[in-house]
Amino acid sequence: MKRIACKLALCLILCGGLTGCGFKDIDKRFFAVSMAIDEPVNKERKYMVTIRLAIPSPEEKFGANNSILVTEENDSIAEALRIVKSKIDKELDLGHMKAIIIGEGIAKKGEMQEICDWFFRRRDVQQIAWMGIGRPRAIDVIKLEPNTERLPSNMLFMFFGETGTETGYVVSEYMFDFRRRLTERGIDPILPVLEPRGGNQLTINRVSLLDKKKQKLVLTPRETKIFNTFYQGTGKYDIRVNQGNDFFVIAAENVRSLFTIVPQADGKLKIKVRLKISGIIEETSKTHFRGDELHDLEKLAEQTVQERVQLFLKKLQQSKVDPIGFGLRYRAQNWDRQKAWDEWQELYPSAEFEVIPHVNITSTGVIS
Repeated sequence: MKRIACKLALCLILCGGLTGCGFKDIDKRFFAVSMAIDEPVNKERKYMVTIRLAIPSPEEKFGANNSILVTEENDSIAEALRIVKSKIDKELDLGHMKAIIIGEGIAKKGEMQEICDWFFRRRDVQQIAWMGIGRPRAIDVIKLEPNTERLPSNMLFMFFGETGTETGYVVSEYMFDFRRRLTERGIDPILPVLEPRGGNQLTINRVSLLDKKKQKLVLTPRETKIFNTFYQGTGKYDIRVNQGNDFFVIAAENVRSLFTIVPQADGKLKIKVRLKISGIIEETSKTHFRGDELHDLEKLAEQTVQERVQLFLKKLQQSKVDPIGFGLRYRAQNWDRQKAWDEWQELYPSAEFEVIPHVNITSTGVIS
C-alpha cells in the first residue's frame, strides 16, 4: 500500500506541472522587430522608448511591411516596456528584435552602459541584434517604411547583414561585440550612424566612436572606409589617387591589415601597421596606361594610402579613443595585465605610427 501511495503522489506531482502552461499562440503575440531609444519630449522623464511591432502578412512581397509604432516616455526602459504592454492587445514578444537604435542626443550624454544594461540582461533579446546611432533621432530611423521592404525593418537587416548591399562604408556592430567593447580595457565601442533622408531612404556611411560612456568622435565617410579595413577587412571600396592633373581610382578587391606594437629604446612605443591591398583600376582621366607604368602607379597609390591612414590613426590618438584595439594587443603581450594597462594609458598619447602599405594593381580593367 505504501508503494502504491508513493506512485500516486508522484503522478499527481508530475500532472501538476502540466496544468499551468503559459504558451500563447502566434495570433496572440506582437513581434517586436526594432527599438529606438531617444531623449524624451517631457524633460521630467529620462527616455523615450519606441518599439516597432510587425503585423503578420499571409505572404511575403514588396510593400508587405505592415507594422505599428508604440511610444512611451519613462525613467527606465523596463518601466516603459511595461506600460507599452498596456497599450497593445497581444503579448509582446522580443525574440525577433534584431535592430536597436540609440538617438545621438542620448549617445552624447555619457550613459551608454546604463542604457544598454537592460538589453544585456534580458534573455529574450538576441545578442546578435544589430546596434546603431540614429541621427538626429532614433525614432526617425525605425519608422521608415520604404515600398521595397518585404518585412518590417528589413531594410536595416539587409544593410547590416550584407544580404543586400555590400560596401566599405557600412560598419555592422552586433550587440555582443558592443557589450565586449563597453567592458574590455584596451578597445573602445563603435556604432554605425544612420541618417534618414527623403523618400523613406537611409544613409549609413559614418561610424561613431565612443569611450566607455559617450560618443567622442564621428568619422567621415573616407575615414569610415579606412576603419573598415581593420574592423571587417572589407575590400569593397575605392581609392582615388591624384597624378598631377590626372587621377585614377583603384577598386580594392582584397584588403588585409596587420599591426604590431614595438617598444623603443627611449621607452616610447612604435605601432607598425602593414596593409596589403590588391585591386583593379576602375576609373581614370587618362585614355590608356603603358604596361611599365603600373609599378609607378602602385608606388603613388601606396603614398596616398600611407598619408591617409597616418592622419586617421593620429586623429584617433588625439581624440583619446582606441576602436582598433591597440591597447588590447599591448595588454596581451604582457603578463601583468593591470600594470600593462597603466603603462598603455601613459604611452598611447605619445606613441608613433608607422604605416607600411603594399598596393598591387592586378588589372587596368577590361580595356588596355
